[in-house]
This record gives sequence, structure tokens and C-alpha cells, in this order.
Amino acid sequence: MGPSDESTPRAAMTGAVDLAPAAERIAAAALRFIGGRQVHLYRIDASGAPACVATAPGGAIEADVVRRARASAEGAPPGTPQVLDDGTEAIVTLALHARGELLGRLVLADRTGRRYTEAELTLLSVFAEGAALLLEHERLQADLARERGAAAEVARVAHLVSETLDLRSTGERIAEAVLRLLGVHSSAIRLFRPDGALGAIALGGRAREYAGDDVVPAGVGLVGRVAVEGRPLWTEDIRREERFETSQAIRDRNAAVGTLAGLAVPLRVAGQVIGVLSVGSATPRTFNETEVALMVTFADQAAIVINNCLARDALAKQTERLRILHEIDRALIAEMAPVAIAEAVLVRLRDLLGVPRAIVNLFDFEAGEIEWLAAVGRRRMHLGPGVRYPMRLAGDVEALRRGEPQVIDVRTLPPSPETEALLASGVHVYMMVPMIVGGELIGSVSFGGDQANFPEEQVSIAREAATQLAIAIAQARLHERLERQAAELDQRVKNRTRELEAAVRELDTFVHTVSHDLKTPLRGMEGFAQALEEDYGEGLDETARRYLSTIRTSATRMGELIDDLLAYSRIEHRAIERAPVRLGSLLALLLGDLQDEIESRGLTVTQDLALPEVIGEREGLREALANLLSNAVKFSPPGGAAITVRSYREDGEAVIAVADGGIGFDMKHHDRIFGIFERLHRTEEYPGTGVGLAIVRRVADRHGGRAWAQSTLGAGSTFFIAIPAA
Repeated sequence: MGPSDESTPRAAMTGAVDLAPAAERIAAAALRFIGGRQVHLYRIDASGAPACVATAPGGAIEADVVRRARASAEGAPPGTPQVLDDGTEAIVTLALHARGELLGRLVLADRTGRRYTEAELTLLSVFAEGAALLLEHERLQADLARERGAAAEVARVAHLVSETLDLRSTGERIAEAVLRLLGVHSSAIRLFRPDGALGAIALGGRAREYAGDDVVPAGVGLVGRVAVEGRPLWTEDIRREERFETSQAIRDRNAAVGTLAGLAVPLRVAGQVIGVLSVGSATPRTFNETEVALMVTFADQAAIVINNCLARDALAKQTERLRILHEIDRALIAEMAPVAIAEAVLVRLRDLLGVPRAIVNLFDFEAGEIEWLAAVGRRRMHLGPGVRYPMRLAGDVEALRRGEPQVIDVRTLPPSPETEALLASGVHVYMMVPMIVGGELIGSVSFGGDQANFPEEQVSIAREAATQLAIAIAQARLHERLERQAAELDQRVKNRTRELEAAVRELDTFVHTVSHDLKTPLRGMEGFAQALEEDYGEGLDETARRYLSTIRTSATRMGELIDDLLAYSRIEHRAIERAPVRLGSLLALLLGDLQDEIESRGLTVTQDLALPEVIGEREGLREALANLLSNAVKFSPPGGAAITVRSYREDGEAVIAVADGGIGFDMKHHDRIFGIFERLHRTEEYPGTGVGLAIVRRVADRHGGRAWAQSTLGAGSTFFIAIPAA
């Protein structure tokens, strides 16, 4: 849309002296309250060309804004804000209509990227209504006398339909208003249903007294013909009318209401007929051109308002659909139980489907039964198991497995307590929508009532809910299964722990008992062997003395083995009291105990304590280091071999390493050497009990640490113990 020849709003006035100031006030007010770069108000003149009558702020009219505003309004429903952002401008435009005619446009332009809120669009619609009224007022000035009465009624209707009401309330207000408009005794607003018939959404006057089913087939009767032909039609006397095919239901309705004459006009939005507005008279009557034109104008405005209500209802439905899916998703995240998931959404689902009853079912194929997970009726809700009924009431199960909903007419089922209960509750027909997850049919969502009609939108909503519920219920079942398994595993662990604790107690008792019972005879054996050697040694031959020496050596080794076993056992019973341990002083104490052996073998010991202090149980660390140092001395070759003790921090651990240059070992035996009583060499070669490294690892474990070794056969070994650093 390009700019007109007039360069200023006032130049486009064409004689309406009050239009420009009022229009400029509207544009300025819209800009002030909503914000933006420019507001333009255009009027459509008699030739259909746009002319700018006001702009805010004042200044030159931008041609590109005009062009894009016009493009965005192409095909737009009257009174509906149309938003366009083509990367250059963010434009919102409203077509200004009155009595079905396009009077002009209100355009607001702002920077690209702006998002207009619903409140801003609603406020702009209010300004647009004012602008439309202003333009209508200017046009009516030319012919005020001729159409004063009709214009006044249309103005009242315009005020009526501009209110934001639900579809039923809006329809009832329109139906009542049209009674006054034409002075008739009855009125009706009927919209197309999904099955193609026309159903009443509002009745006015005497039409309200009819209690029957107000459905009109397309093409039948006055209303049905208007719906099909899309043009106004009227009849002076229905009793003598031969142009329209009628039906007994329509004749009964007309007789009950007392209708003899009638006028019907299509309700049209964006060129499409969405329904019919009709009026009736109790006496024969001719409707003149002015009345027909007035009715058409009224119907055009009513259609826009009804369409807006339908759009709002559709948006509310979509919002509720999303809310139901969101509730299911929340239940998934919260790991709710299946029954809690169904409870969270079932009432909303029933209301959204518009049915009196809805159920979430679970299938038990082994039992051949269906079980209620949750059910909601008009006034009550049932939760949890307990209600079961035969699988045959689900319809074709194989079709359900293929994802095909089943429609079941209860009246055609064989008599049974279940069918009697369904009929008694008002459910004559119901639909089963399968719940499938991972290719497995686990249940269904069923809903129904006394009607056999299941619109496509209703089925689509049920499918969405069934799909999400199937996923949520499957996840909840999996979670419950995992919880049961975890509980079972936890119980097994507890039982095993008790068994191990009992075994440890028995072992401790056994160790202490055996050690006590063994050490006493061992001391006796060693004592008598020593006495025998001292008192009768000279009289024994070489073989007897060798036997006697073996007895004493074996008794001594057995005593050492028992002592080490007791030391290992005491580790478990000693409480871990962590405290700072100075490694320097501890090593000095331990090396002092080994000093004679170190000197006799000509060994050297060096210390590199980068970490001088660790936090741990002093007695346990003493035992572990004593065993590591003793092994290093034992396996180091005499004559200048070096032993190195290091401490350092690494990856949150305090590490102590003892390295020797001894015989080393094959790393394939690494794990074995830390086992109790495990040895790689004969006692005659390297004395010991095989308990020392087991003590080292147990001390590390009790500290929450670890013990390991690195070695090369013939080139020495390094043993490590690491505990959590302070």
C-alpha cells in the first residue's frame, strides 16, 4: 500500500472537520500507552483506496510501513490483530470494520524483534474499536437521517459483540439482540458440527421453549438451505413454502415455537460459512431489503465475534491439552506411581474430552481381564486396583495392538453385570484408545456416554493423552521394579552383612581361642625341648639333636604365626581414631627397632618426606610401615644396598612409598602377595609368616585408601600405601 497524494492527515479529511483531531488523539494515545515507533490510522474511501487520516508522531508517512501493513492484513478477520516481523519492522495491524464493511486500518510499527504481548494487542484492539467507531461516525454523517434507527441498533450490537465472553454467553447475547433488531419472536444461532449438520449454540425468545434436539441437517429446511447456498433466504409463511425440503423434526420445532415466517443469513468468516443466524415470526411476514441488509450486517459482526470465541475456545483447549501433557511429564520427572499419574490428569482429560466418564485401564493378559487404574465419573473418582472386568469389553485386542481405537456399543453386548452397570451409569457407547509403549499394549484410555459420535479432535486428544500416559506408566512401573529390586538387594546385603558379622565374630573367637590353646602347649614344647637339650644334649647323637632343633624352630615359627594372626585380627577390633601423625618421628622409632639388622647387612636408609605429616590412625600406620620396612631390609642384598622412604601428596591422597633394591618379584603375583599367608619364597630362604602385606592392605582399606606395589624381578620393589589426605 503506497501513500496517498495527501501528504498530511488533515489534507485527507475531505470535509469531516472533527475527524482529524479525534483520529490524532487516538493515534497518540495508542502510541503513548502501547509504545512503538509510529501509529497510523487509515480510512478506506469510496473507491477502496487507503488514505491516512492520522499519524503519531507527526511527520512523513513511510511508504514501506504502509505496504507491509497492507500485506499483513490481507485476508485478516475483522478486529483480529495481525502481527508481521519481516526483519525490517515489527508491525501489528487491525482492520477496522463496521456493519460488515472495511472502513480502514490501524497500524502500529516498531523496531524489528519486538514481541507484542496479549495485553498490548487487547489494548490496541480497544483503540481500534474507537477508531472504527470514529470512521463509522464520519460516514454516517452523510446519511444520518435515512439510517438513524438502523445505525443506532447496529451501534448497540457493535458494543455488545465487542465484549469478551465465552461462546455460549456471546451467542445468547447476540440471539437476544437480534430479536430487538428486527422485532421478531424467536432467534437461533447454529454452527456446523464435525458431522456436517448444524447444531444450535444459542436460542432467543420463544425458541428457548423448545426442549427437543435442535439439530438441522445441511440442505434441509430454510436454515439448512442457507448453510449450503451461503446467501440470505426468507419465507413469508412456512406452511405454504414449497422451495425448501423439510423434515418432521423441523415441522415439530416450528409448531412448538409458533414460527410461521423466517429469515436466515449465513455466518461467514474469511469467506467461509461457519453457521447460520435465523429469526422467526409468529405471523406471516415479508422481510424487505433493508431488513435483510441489516440482518446480514449484524450477522457479519456476529460471525467475527463468534469466530473469535471459537478461536479462544480452541486456544483454551490446546492450552489444556498441553497442561495435561505437562502434568504427565511432571509425573514422569517426579517418578510418581502409576495411579498418581492417572489421578493428576484424569479429571482434566474428562472435561477436555467433554464426556461424563473417563477411565485409565491396565490389561492383564494372563488373567484375561482389564483392571481400572483410575476412573472418573460426573461426581466421583475411583483410584487404585480392585475393579476388574473381562477383556472382551475392550473390543478387538489385535486391532488395539495395531494402534486402532475401538468403539463399543454397550447395547449390542451380551447381557452381563458389567454391561448393566455401564448402561445404568449412562454409558451407552464408549471408545477404547490403546496405550502402547515399546510396541507393547499395556492398557487403554476409555471414555464415553450416551452419544455414538466421537469427533476427530476428541480422538486426537485421547490419543495424545494415551501415548504420554503409556510412557509415564511404563516408566513408573520400571521405577517401582527397580525400587523393589533395590530393596531386595539391600535386604540381601543386610542379611549377608549379618552373616559375615557373625562369621567374623566366630572367627575372632576361634582365633583367640586357638591362639590361647595353641600357645600354651607351644610354650611347653619349646620349654621341654630346651630343657632336654640342656640336660641330656651330650648324650644325644647328631640325628636326635637335629630333631630337637627342628622341634624348637617349628614351635618358634608357630608362635610367630599365631602372633601375626592375632595382630591381623586386632586390626578389625581397633577403633579408627584419626589424628596427625608425624612421619619423621614414627620412622625414627621403627628404624631404631631394625637398626642392628640394618647395620649388620650394611644397608643405608634415606628419607624424602615432602609430606611430613598425615592424618590417620597411628597404630595402624605403625604396623603397616613396620612390615614394609622389615620386608625391605629382609629382601635387600647385604653390602651397601639402599632403602628409600618417600611421602608426598597426589590426587587428594597422602602417599607413603618404601623402595628397596632387593630381589623383586614378577608382577603377575601382585595381587597374590597381599593375601594372608601368601608367600613367594621358602621360609628357609626368607623367614616370615606371609601376614605382613595382608596387614598393610587391611590398614589401607580401613583408612579408605589402597595399597599396591611396583617391581621388576631382580631389580627391587617399591610398595605404596595411600590414604585420603587431610
